[in-house]
Amino acid sequence: MTRVLVLVVAVALGCAVWFGIETASLSPGDNQALVDTAATAAVSSEVSDAVKSVFSYDYANLPRTERAAAEVLTGAAVAQYRDQFTSARTRATAEKLVRTTTVRAVGVRTLVGDDASLLLFLDQQTVTQGGGAPSSSVAQLAVTAKRIDGRWKLATLTAL
Repeated sequence: MTRVLVLVVAVALGCAVWFGIETASLSPGDNQALVDTAATAAVSSEVSDAVKSVFSYDYANLPRTERAAAEVLTGAAVAQYRDQFTSARTRATAEKLVRTTTVRAVGVRTLVGDDASLLLFLDQQTVTQGGGAPSSSVAQLAVTAKRIDGRWKLATLTAL
């Protein structure tokens, strides 16, 4: 009877160790995107709002878009955006364009501390003031974001 009990305890202990090792290998580690739904929703929402604000513009009020960019961009994204917006500004003014960007889907790939990596699917509609037919386009954007002073800011922007 004692041998059977010792054998059962040894098997149970072995299973507990094995299950613990397997569970650890399946855990997300530091990536909170897989387990913290509130934090994932917060970064998704803030980054989506930031992308909409910097990729939507009205030729009649381009400074509003520039102010939005100054608030939500950091690091390499500042220069990336400045380079892209310079040509967009010229075209928007010349052709009297209004562009509306809508985030159709967002996925948080990683969320570790104050750093996040996201993939966004965008719809963009551009309308000319002269009444021409609106044009639509879709885009995919990889974004890295950093939480600075409690707010998520866009750190890099990569068109896919």
